[in-house]
Amino acid sequence: MRIAQIKSFLAIVDTGSVAAAARALGQSRTTVSTSLSALEDELGVTLFQRSGNRLELSPVGGAIVTDCRRLQQVADQIQSRCLHHLTGAESQLRIARDDSLPEAVWRDLLRRMKTQFPQTSVSVYVAAPQELPRLVERQAVDVAYGLLPQSMSLGYHHLREIADVRMHTVAASEHPLARLPRVTQDDLVLHTQITLAYLGDSNLRAASPETANYLAFTQFEIMRDVVMEETGWGDLPLPLIAEHLASGRLRVIRHPEATWWMTFSALEADQAHGRPVVTWLGNALETWFTGQADC
Repeated sequence: MRIAQIKSFLAIVDTGSVAAAARALGQSRTTVSTSLSALEDELGVTLFQRSGNRLELSPVGGAIVTDCRRLQQVADQIQSRCLHHLTGAESQLRIARDDSLPEAVWRDLLRRMKTQFPQTSVSVYVAAPQELPRLVERQAVDVAYGLLPQSMSLGYHHLREIADVRMHTVAASEHPLARLPRVTQDDLVLHTQITLAYLGDSNLRAASPETANYLAFTQFEIMRDVVMEETGWGDLPLPLIAEHLASGRLRVIRHPEATWWMTFSALEADQAHGRPVVTWLGNALETWFTGQADC
């Protein structure tokens, strides 16, 4: 019994005729018919009964359909694993990332990655940007993606700059800062700053607060939601707030330094650099940013 014979049998089951099965498989009718006859001869049973122009499963044919589908799935998995090995794709990949990009972007990327590399298992850890380099240096992860800090020791790691990301200082549309025609540093100090928190040297720290009055969180998304609740103002990446700026729920405050750029990068551990899945993810992220003209 050959997998090709099982495949022909299931194609006829799904399409109802040898001709339709041949079209679905991209084979000749003779090839499909011969494959079915060989399977019936080997099993010693008749798998189909003719009804007009269609073939209907015989009782024994119907009884083995589920088993044949399982056999086909196992065969496909074996083939996929062998192809995975031949391409050199990673069997496991440990990713750390910040949340400067919308979650929907990452879900779509990982869905497409699993389609391209179905045998690669992936673990994802979300952390503040300041924590990402250390995770790679400690070999806790294979690659980190995000708005990585400017100063860091690369060592045996490889930095791939993927795209520049526009940052904005924003407040909710009804917040007092959003109503001022011009915002000074003194104005900022009068109001609560919403900033990032991260673990540094085993202590939880706030990332560069410009005022002693702040709330610090480990994720940009939480910061954004707190800002939209009019609790304070914060510095946030455009990809995460674009739709809220467009809807008017958030506003860029009129401060001289309310807009600047940061670089979204991939920090790859030496053992991950140049590997197929890591390379694919970096390219896919670059493609996404290319399509986001306003980032």
